[in-house]
Amino acid sequence: MKKLTKQQKEEIIKKIQEDKPISDEYRFLIPFETEREYELVYAGKERKEDILADTLSVPFQPIKKFGEVKEDEWHNMLIFGDNLQALKHLLKLKEQGKLRNPDGRNGVKLIYIDPPFATEQEFRGAKEQKAYQDKIAGAEFLEFLRKRLIFLKELLTEDGSIFVHLDWRKGHHIKLLLDEIFGEEKLRNEIIWTYTGPSAPGQQQFSRKHEVIFWHTKSDNWIFNVDDIRVPYHETTAGKFESEGTGFGGKEADLSKGKIPEDWWYFPIVSRVRNEILGYPTQKPERLLERIIKASSNEGDIVLDAFAGSGTTGAVAEKLGRKWIMIDSSKLAIYTMQKRMLNLKAEIGNKGKALKPKPFVLYNAGLYLDSGFLEKMDEVDYRKFVLELFGAEPADNRVKGVQMHGILNNRPVMVFSQKDFLTHEFIDDLHKTLGDGLKDEMYIIAPMSVVRFNEDYIDKGKIRYHVLKVPYSIIQKILEKDFIRGLQPLSKANINQTIESVGFDFIYPPNVECEYYQGTEGGLFDQLVIKIKKFEPVQISKKQVEFKDPKKEALSMVMIDKDYDGNVFDMDHYFFNDEIVKNDFKVVFPKEKVGEKLMIIYLDVLGNEKAEVKNIKDFKKK
Repeated sequence: MKKLTKQQKEEIIKKIQEDKPISDEYRFLIPFETEREYELVYAGKERKEDILADTLSVPFQPIKKFGEVKEDEWHNMLIFGDNLQALKHLLKLKEQGKLRNPDGRNGVKLIYIDPPFATEQEFRGAKEQKAYQDKIAGAEFLEFLRKRLIFLKELLTEDGSIFVHLDWRKGHHIKLLLDEIFGEEKLRNEIIWTYTGPSAPGQQQFSRKHEVIFWHTKSDNWIFNVDDIRVPYHETTAGKFESEGTGFGGKEADLSKGKIPEDWWYFPIVSRVRNEILGYPTQKPERLLERIIKASSNEGDIVLDAFAGSGTTGAVAEKLGRKWIMIDSSKLAIYTMQKRMLNLKAEIGNKGKALKPKPFVLYNAGLYLDSGFLEKMDEVDYRKFVLELFGAEPADNRVKGVQMHGILNNRPVMVFSQKDFLTHEFIDDLHKTLGDGLKDEMYIIAPMSVVRFNEDYIDKGKIRYHVLKVPYSIIQKILEKDFIRGLQPLSKANINQTIESVGFDFIYPPNVECEYYQGTEGGLFDQLVIKIKKFEPVQISKKQVEFKDPKKEALSMVMIDKDYDGNVFDMDHYFFNDEIVKNDFKVVFPKEKVGEKLMIIYLDVLGNEKAEVKNIKDFKKK
């Protein structure tokens, strides 16, 4: 390595003192100490320690429970939100001993992820622009995924495995990241999933009909259930063994168990498996996940998919008796998975008898329903959620006989009931009881709707009683911070865009005005039509997203349950922005099999929903 000149050293020191970036020419001249033999270098790469420390942990707000969910018993989790922040919270749960497997190990046994392939910006601009944009998107995508891989490794049990599903675009880069994070010696297989299909007219390259799955383990002690994934020998191989009478090592061949599959797997894509088709763009076949889950986990083990999409991982895990956690930042994905898990068939390939899933909970992580919803939450869920929302540590204790629920800034926290009113009189009575039992201050967390005064704190003598109102106090924090909302897609083509959220916020339903009628549309009779006349997002943050034409730019999609049962939204139709705008802001679907009530969900690009229930009679004939 060349030595730095005195002038170069002075220039580097000056850049550091001025907080300016150091010129790229010094990259290979500055001698760094590193334990790595090599690593992938790119713009914006952060230290692992900073990623683990600085990522915000967002609490999980239970939105809906499916089945009988019992306190202190495992239930499966379907999580809507940015997966990085959700993974940080799952890591907290692991540290608290709440991710327990049947063998007593704490953490996740098996991770499968099928992340977006960094394709969104490949089709923008002229050739000169494209090369630059792809390079930036590439570096950002690598760091986007690296951050998540760092947390995923931390979540694994010592005998855990991770399978990362990629294609030809970024597979080679991600292999280097995986080797860097898990260790090159921890790569167990590079698996090729191959399938067939027609070639395209005018095609100028070989047909791309395979994808890559990298399997890494956390340690040198891993699960591999050989006998659960064996396949029959090919008839020509079997015939050869039978004629020669010997197998490996000169011993008599026993072909009855079958063989361990090669590292290339042929499974048809979902479009060739009619029973499985959900219409979700990146859906993977159940047989692919069956082999992975059987090989690298045991019954009762926890399986995680942080880019869950259509929910194949959870569906197969359920059928194979595993516990599951699925995360996705797309509302379409969440409603697709919810419907799928409630309509499972017992056999792989979506065949056989109906299978009732074990209890699971739909959570919001980072984007929350407000005080009106808080008032309806179970007391235990409510208490746990608001303590985490304000960063307080749960701690049941008593101060002079009064129940406290947590600690914040080394001071006691009381979570006030959702069902009573917080008044000046209550504070007076509380002070009379606690008074000299407090050092200088305490905190009371309460839904804003039950607080009967305006002050954010009340002083009684030397004691200050802080009142943290939900969501008001959190909204004030949101206004002070540079929180960033993840965006929902405008079309099916960009459903896997990699825009991440930073921080948390509450859901503000957009303002929507529509006309509802039935008639003839596009030459088809008996169609139901929703004509969107007004669509405006509601924003409170300092850095608001600007829309020149909100109706055209802020609407993400419309989802419809055409026979709403009054309890669960069971999505039947969805329409993306590009399709709606092209159709003059009309959502059109057939009247056939529509029930008495419909639920319609309007989603803006910021992830806010407005849900409404309509009677079929509201659709007047035109």
